[in-house]
Amino acid sequence: MWILAAIFAVLAIAMIYQSNTDEGINRPWAACKENLFQQMLSGACTPVENRIKVPSN
Repeated sequence: MWILAAIFAVLAIAMIYQSNTDEGINRPWAACKENLFQQMLSGACTPVENRIKVPSN
């Protein structure tokens, strides 16, 4: 029972810490389309945002 209470306490502290930071926690792996496991195995990162600008007519 104490282990479960400790896990909940750690999760609560982590959520409070994350909400108190202005920009949240920096997650550079979230900028890739591949999941973290695929990034670790292949080393590839396809950006989520398409930065190619299409000329407007």
